[in-house]
Parts: sequence; structure tokens; C-alpha cells
Amino acid sequence: MNKVTDEYGLVLEGEYITVFMPATSRALVFRVKSRVNRGYETIDYGPLPLTAGSTLPTFEGGSASVPADGVIPARAYTTGLSFPMDGAYDRDDMWYVPEDYRDRLFHIIQYVTPAFLRIDVQIPTAVTQGRFQKDKIVTGVDKPFGFARGKYEIVQLPKIHYGYRYANETNIDLYSFVKFTYAEYVVETPRNPNLIFDILTRRMLSKWITLPVNVMDTTVERAMIDAYGITGFPLYPIDERDRAVREYSELLREVKI
Repeated sequence: MNKVTDEYGLVLEGEYITVFMPATSRALVFRVKSRVNRGYETIDYGPLPLTAGSTLPTFEGGSASVPADGVIPARAYTTGLSFPMDGAYDRDDMWYVPEDYRDRLFHIIQYVTPAFLRIDVQIPTAVTQGRFQKDKIVTGVDKPFGFARGKYEIVQLPKIHYGYRYANETNIDLYSFVKFTYAEYVVETPRNPNLIFDILTRRMLSKWITLPVNVMDTTVERAMIDAYGITGFPLYPIDERDRAVREYSELLREVKI
């Protein structure tokens, strides 16, 4: 069996990565042509981008003041945060790129200390995506469930700002630290519709990442069209290859990379 990823879970050159979106039951399929900075793909970012004196909501419905830069107060949670970086395309959001960066795909594994902090992500910022029983219950860091802890893996699509949320459920203020292990892939869309079908039916190996998009915001839909020309390839049962291949062939005419 071929190996698709390295020891960090990042995709090797020449292999495939699939980004599935539950809201549409569609997936983007990419072949990784190369990886920029391979072997130097760790960023010790530092504390969470929290500014002393700013206020955060609390689990009890009130607010708490951030006591020092990078400190998350007791019983508090953040709204959507982005990570500033001087010199980046958007200095207020280091992972954001416009649609003409469509040949670049960022695969990000985030590690947060303390590891018991709750984590979720809004796509786009301010749109909470956690759901239970379809749309019956909204979940997330401010709810009893629907979040990760300590580690979060995601793919950053162009022209979309993601908003990361963190929660401190303890009764003490906590100093934070964030490290990123990432890959900047140079990607292309496979042009063989049969290959795409084999990947989407799991007959062909691919790194599969489910993007936490349970509600398709128009911002996300428009960004995908602008960047890639399509919102993804629909999934078909294994016994519907001919139908799938016909549709994939039509969609490939619209693909921009």
C-alpha cells in the first residue's frame, strides 16, 4: 500500500488530498505537485492573539477582561480569532490568501497549550458551523459539546477568513501558546474523471479532510467559485460510475486549476 502522508500527517508530493464539505456533500480533489519549505514547516507562533484589557464573553453570560496579552480568562471563550503576521498577504490573518492563489493550499495542524483548551472554527468568521441532529442544536466551544481540545487540523481555502474560537472552562486564568505544523502545497486538479471517482469512492488513496462546513454561507460558495470554478465534485455510489464520470467531465471544464 502506498504511503500518502509523512509522519506529521502532511501529504507527500505526487499524492492526493480530498477536501469534503458536509453542507453540500461535495469534495474538492487535488494532486500535490510540490510542498514549499518542506522540512521547515513548523511555526512556533506564540500566545493566542488576545490583547490585555479586551473583553471576552463567559459561560455564565457575562464578560471577563483579558488580564495580559495572550491570557484567556477563567470561564471565558473567544469570538472568532485570526492570527496576525507582518508581511503576509493580509497582516491580520496569516492564513488568508485571495482567489488568485488558487494553486496554493494550506494544510494546517494547530497545537494549543494548555492542551485542554476547547477549540472550534467558524467558516467564514462569525458563522458557527457546529451542528447536532441537522440544524436542531448549535454546538461549539461555548456549548457542552462539539469542539476539539489541544489540536486542530484543517485546510485553508482561498478568499475565506476563518475565525478560530477557544474556551477556558477552568476557574483560573491561563497563559496560552500556539504552534503550527503546516504544508503549503502547490496543487492541481486531476483531469481524469475516472480517477476522481476512484478517489471519492475510496478506491484510490487520498488524504481525506472533512472541512467543518455544515451550513453553506454564500461567502464560502462564492469564494470557491472564484478560486476553483466549482464548489466540488458530488459523491456518487460505487455502482453509478458512468453517471458520475459524465458529471465530473462537465465540471472539469469549469475548473480553474
